Amino acid sequence: MRGGQTRVQDEPAIILLSGGLDSVTALAWAQAEGYAIRAALSFHYGQRHERELQAATAIAAHYGVPQQVVELAPIRGSRLTGDGAIPQGRDLAGLTETIAPTYVPNRNMILLAYAAAHALLGDATQLIGGWNAADGANYPDCRDEFLRATETALRLATLRHFTIVRPLIRDGKAAIVRRALALGAPIPLTWTCYVGEAPACGSCDACQLRLDAFRQVGVRDPLPYAVDLEWVGCRPYAETG
Repeated sequence: MRGGQTRVQDEPAIILLSGGLDSVTALAWAQAEGYAIRAALSFHYGQRHERELQAATAIAAHYGVPQQVVELAPIRGSRLTGDGAIPQGRDLAGLTETIAPTYVPNRNMILLAYAAAHALLGDATQLIGGWNAADGANYPDCRDEFLRATETALRLATLRHFTIVRPLIRDGKAAIVRRALALGAPIPLTWTCYVGEAPACGSCDACQLRLDAFRQVGVRDPLPYAVDLEWVGCRPYAETG
């Protein structure tokens, strides 16, 4: 899924790289598809920790992609940016809320607008990211309808024919793990935990979703966790290479 265009080889692109499993999978896919990645943009927007940015830097270096860490004014109004504690141990299967407490208000609109402005300094027309169906359930700015509308807005605002490339938009977390494994993405370099302390907490929403995805795929997550984990029936990550 990439907005309805037929891609040609070596299209110039910018990737939004957070350092998590979704964005590394999108980058691995883009490399395999032959996009010409001009830059990886990572953003500091007031999040509680910089562990994910360190992961993004390591991932960009792994792929030989030039990275820029963009310093933005803090985006308040989210547990991720210090407004309340990070939720721990929630029953995610029973959630009925429409927006998660870790939603950062209008984050993807802000990041995409910056990415488009940066792209105008060069020739990039493709903005690639790891937006996916699982996150879309509780993060409205990860949904396909938002991304399609933003694509149109960016084209109107810049008169450049931008495409927001969203290869994971129909994927759940287990499907993303399968893609990452198939593409040989450097999963041990990624960071998902909202708390940011090593080892990962294993109890926040992001850790729970990640661990459940690996269990569904039948592979042990290579990252260390602060809690004891059951991996019955799962093969070691080292055996997937």
